[in-house]
Amino acid sequence: MSVVLNGRSAVRWNDAETSAVPEPVAYAIEDLTHDLDIAFAGDDAADATDGATIVVRFDRTLATEQYRVTVDAAANVVIVAGADDLGCIYGLYAISRAWLGFEDFWFWNDQRPAPRASLSLPDTARLDSHPAAVRYRGWFVNDEVLIVSWNIRNDNELTWRMIFATLLRAGGNLVIPGSGQNMAPHWDLAHRMGLYVNQHHATPLGSRLFSEAYPGLKPRWPEDRDKYETLWREAIAQRCGTDAATTCDDPAAGRHDDPKVVWTLGFRGSCDGPFWTDDPRYVTDEERGRVLSEAMRDEYDLVRAADPHAPVAVYLYSESLELYRKGLLHFPDDVIKIWSDNGYGRMMVRRNGNWDPREPAMPDAADPGENGIYYHASFFDLQAANHITQMPESADDITRELETVLAHGGDSLWVVNCSNVKPHVVTLDLIARLWRDGSLDGTGESVESQVDAFLLDYCRRYYGEPCAPAVVRLFRAYWDAAARFGDEWDQRCGEQLYTYIPRMMITHYLSGSRDEEDDLTWLVHGDFAAQIAWVKRLCADALPRYERLVRDCDRAALDAEDTGNVGAHAARLIRDTIGLQSTVYRECVAGTLLVCESLERALAGDFKHAFYRAGLARERFAAGDAAMRAREHGVWQGFWSNDCLADVKFSGQVCAALMAYLRNRGDGPHYVGWKHEFCYAEQWRDVIVVLNMENHESDDAIFQAMKRAWQE
Repeated sequence: MSVVLNGRSAVRWNDAETSAVPEPVAYAIEDLTHDLDIAFAGDDAADATDGATIVVRFDRTLATEQYRVTVDAAANVVIVAGADDLGCIYGLYAISRAWLGFEDFWFWNDQRPAPRASLSLPDTARLDSHPAAVRYRGWFVNDEVLIVSWNIRNDNELTWRMIFATLLRAGGNLVIPGSGQNMAPHWDLAHRMGLYVNQHHATPLGSRLFSEAYPGLKPRWPEDRDKYETLWREAIAQRCGTDAATTCDDPAAGRHDDPKVVWTLGFRGSCDGPFWTDDPRYVTDEERGRVLSEAMRDEYDLVRAADPHAPVAVYLYSESLELYRKGLLHFPDDVIKIWSDNGYGRMMVRRNGNWDPREPAMPDAADPGENGIYYHASFFDLQAANHITQMPESADDITRELETVLAHGGDSLWVVNCSNVKPHVVTLDLIARLWRDGSLDGTGESVESQVDAFLLDYCRRYYGEPCAPAVVRLFRAYWDAAARFGDEWDQRCGEQLYTYIPRMMITHYLSGSRDEEDDLTWLVHGDFAAQIAWVKRLCADALPRYERLVRDCDRAALDAEDTGNVGAHAARLIRDTIGLQSTVYRECVAGTLLVCESLERALAGDFKHAFYRAGLARERFAAGDAAMRAREHGVWQGFWSNDCLADVKFSGQVCAALMAYLRNRGDGPHYVGWKHEFCYAEQWRDVIVVLNMENHESDDAIFQAMKRAWQE
């Protein structure tokens, strides 16, 4: 016997002990109902058979967060049994993925299953979960500048709902729903959808920043201990829905359910720096460790008073890691230690400006207590990280690093910086596979073989079987194309090197200094000319690789279009994803190379050609921005409009400022020499009776005249 899913199928909550559908499960039921409608579009005309009902209920015999999906043909139902809210949610999304064909990142990849009339399921059909490799696993929606200015159907909550639903589909159960105080508007939605909420290390317990609550007051410890405690109590009360003096599971408090918070302890300065930048009285490591330990113990005690069984974590980040390793930072044994990568996928201390100690920050298997990680799929450091493009570090190295984390006992909590989600879906899918299964396939094959298998599977799911091998080659070529600023695998250049480094060089030149630029010494030492030459060589080496990659992406998209309707989707997705990111790199690398050439000519006193090269650079950065805007279609209209961190277009604006200065040096003070040379016929260029008979040209008009004259 079998049951049939079709357009008449419905999803119903039916639990003997809990009559009302739990709100988190209701969201997932609504999503599966949407997926059924899409998967069986047009079914009414093709099939009048009553579809099976999908029944959702609790099964308290299952382990936490587990589900079992079975078929009862006699009753014409599919049964989703979940241990708890998350178990039911994961079971519903398992049906969508395994039987309807909606992949976890379907929305971000514009993926839809081909509509069909119905799906017949034998009575042996079954979907079973297994315990995840990581207990708490989720995303930090950080540097979310693209999604704060773009919305699904003009509804910001729909945008965040899709982010949270994608996380749940991928097996996540935790989120930091925004940067700093941007979290607050999305806390409740995250809870309503069944997610645990964690907090950024700069806002312990999710509290308001001291400077926000007490503007104009310089914080001091212990003098302002009461003020800090007021902020911490306020934050705990917000999450527990009760006064912090009562417990979250106390019936008298008016809140009987688990608030689902993983509390973050910490004590940082008002601008996400060490607290002693605000209170410089503490100069020794011993004093600093004592204050940090005291503050975090206060936070811990307040949490335990209000939420006795809640998970609690501390980020071993920057100064806190150093103090911890010196034995100067103390917190209770049940606090999860979160170790952080360096922003480039390596479990090492983050580089800060020109300081890069290259010290490991890997969880220590011998260290007592629970461990987790904060890991970046996206990072913003104004130096060389990736934000609007996927990680330039290869999936092989990322996989090796995360498998090592698990081998070292880092399996209690993973927080992954997902940024704006869409540019990073390949990396996020890979990480989700690891947090669910602990490895990519568990076959014992080499990491490279496992990654190849993962990529092929990923590309088949989103780009289609015919195009998958070609797209796998494009991903491999993308990682191979990345320039390196060092010899280690985690020292590859993201797009920020090609947007921030040219601005640093231009700013330094305009300052009048020709000495070493300090902002570049993390990258290269030497006088300014030597620094320019080093960046120029890096870009000249990388540019042909990106030009070739863009051509390969274009060719793959054209080949896909020849394979029919499935190929048309694949072609658009290639252009939207790896094609766009490769184009951004090509244009920004070319723009940076031209800035180097412009500055070299400027230092040599050739202001005319320096001006021209700066104009060409401006055009390349504008082309990079235009490439992003050209890939906005359908729901993605406006997605790239607020690129304000990498800010490709602004690099072009800085080039325009350089052009103005160079014209001043080379054509001022009368600004007629270049006009005569490039705007007049040859026989009139040297004839000067009146300086000029027309308005002075703009910088761009002179630049365009140069382009016509030099035919570039």
